[in-house]
Amino acid sequence: MVKVKAVISIVMVVAVIAVLSSISIACGNQKAEVQQTQKSDEVVDEITSAAQTAETQTVQGTVAQASGECPAATSVNVESTNGAYKDRMPISWDKIGSQSAYITNSTNNTGVFIYIANFETSENLKDVSLSDGQALIQFTLTVKGQGDPVPISVGKYNVREWVDNYVSTGIRLTGGTTVTVSSADTTNGDFEITSVTDTEICGKFNIDEKWTKMTGEFKVPIVK
Repeated sequence: MVKVKAVISIVMVVAVIAVLSSISIACGNQKAEVQQTQKSDEVVDEITSAAQTAETQTVQGTVAQASGECPAATSVNVESTNGAYKDRMPISWDKIGSQSAYITNSTNNTGVFIYIANFETSENLKDVSLSDGQALIQFTLTVKGQGDPVPISVGKYNVREWVDNYVSTGIRLTGGTTVTVSSADTTNGDFEITSVTDTEICGKFNIDEKWTKMTGEFKVPIVK
């Protein structure tokens, strides 16, 4: 009988140990699962935070590119040495008058026409008649790309070579004369669009040609 009781006691002890071991293992597994869940949550939080940061940077970058930088007002300086102003009233660019930009679209091509006058007028600057002392700067941009319309991108445009994103420059005078800045004779040709919105286009230029030098910056309303 004593032996039987001893055996029963041993069996009970083993059972208790087994139960305790199971509980310990279960607790350990539960703890591991909790730790793993916490780590997973941390990873998810990190990924979410990174994604939100990237999204914010993308949005901010897009806004910065769209709004860009604009001068307070248009200002230009023009020097001509080829006698284009001979027999005309002195032409001054100290004051800027009417300005306008027109945009035309076709498949894979966008045209931008920027006009800056040294006088005020309510007429269309595309074909306005000029009087003595009046002049009109005109920039013609050709923007090539994919789509209809092709978006007008901010950045530099080529003055010296007829390639994608090319800009030609001229100064219209009285009598139907237009002084065209020659790309072949341009030693320095910097032209940059710094901002494009639905209502205005902004930029700056520094063009040094054999006969004409032009520098300035512009903030021109887009006419629909």
